[in-house]
Amino acid sequence: MQFISTINAANAARSLPLALIAAASLAACSGGNGAVETPLQLQIGSVDPQLAQIDLGRKFFFDERTSAPQGVSCGMCHNPSKGWGDDRPQGKGVQDHTLAGDVDGDGMPDHEGTLAVAGNYFKTILTPRNTPTIYNAHVFPNIFWDGRAGDLVHQAQFPVEAGFEMNTSWDAHVLPMISADPEYTQLLTDAYGDGAATKQRLIEAIGAYEATISVFDTPFDDYEAGKLYALNKQEKRGHKVFFGKGGCFQCHPAPLLTTTGYANTGVPTAGSFALNGGVDLGRGVYTDLTQDPPVDIDNPADYAKFKIPQLRMVGVTGPYMHNGAFSTLEEVVEFYDQGGGPDLSGTGTKDPRIVPLGLSPGEKAALVAFLEFALTGDEIK
Repeated sequence: MQFISTINAANAARSLPLALIAAASLAACSGGNGAVETPLQLQIGSVDPQLAQIDLGRKFFFDERTSAPQGVSCGMCHNPSKGWGDDRPQGKGVQDHTLAGDVDGDGMPDHEGTLAVAGNYFKTILTPRNTPTIYNAHVFPNIFWDGRAGDLVHQAQFPVEAGFEMNTSWDAHVLPMISADPEYTQLLTDAYGDGAATKQRLIEAIGAYEATISVFDTPFDDYEAGKLYALNKQEKRGHKVFFGKGGCFQCHPAPLLTTTGYANTGVPTAGSFALNGGVDLGRGVYTDLTQDPPVDIDNPADYAKFKIPQLRMVGVTGPYMHNGAFSTLEEVVEFYDQGGGPDLSGTGTKDPRIVPLGLSPGEKAALVAFLEFALTGDEIK
């Protein structure tokens, strides 16, 4: 399953029917035998299978029966009322441990988590990360802060069986529960032609639903389209700082406001890393996803690098950074004005674009206003 992240499709996302959003974002998915399983082609006068697939994904996303014990759904960590995150520095799962879908413990498959390095050896420990927003997640070719999942569909399979997230099993619990629910059976039939509940169908549906959480109609977008009244004087000044003296555009260029790449900006440690003196090496510790203990295929050139987030809706998606280190946009702007932080990995991977900016108090206030208001449109609930 591949998501096609074209800016034309993304810009049209809020005005097109959901079926067309899914069509623009969702391509065919091949199983292990090479067969392609996609929703039935839309027929005049019939139920729209693409809408049914999205409805199926929505139902699963908010279904608290999908965890063990029951009570945790995808929508609890990616809450629509909290910017499609959870409003916490680090995430919380079914066992109330600190995590954000990025943990690794003894006996856990490494595709469930990330490894950290303490000294010069691998150590399986909790890796606290901020729960990323789903807003515009479909524009990224890889998912998670370290990019280890290929796309939204690939990512969707892991939280169910992650011990510190939903703590259950697709085969032993989720699929039997889905199969026994008449509403799920009907949605599966509408989307795929029969009511068979399979993991592949469900993760496709989750990915299709998540791809509809798309915002490209912010005041900034109106301003870029020539509606100069869309920003007030303060926000226009912030726009000038963002695309000028502040250099923000180097990592967050229009139109996506991200390069979709990775960078080490010297973000300070937080959570358990701050307590134990470890360093989260992010994308640099990219392990074989099928083995536990992991195969050491780390890349020192990527140490402490994390995904460069897209910035639309940033006014409602704090706390900020991969580990929730900053609570406010003012803190974020001050951090970058000071030239970021030191390279905690000690490997010289800090991004050379991160240098002291020398912004005045007025410029910093204007930049915050631009981020908080110009880049934030109507929330999707």
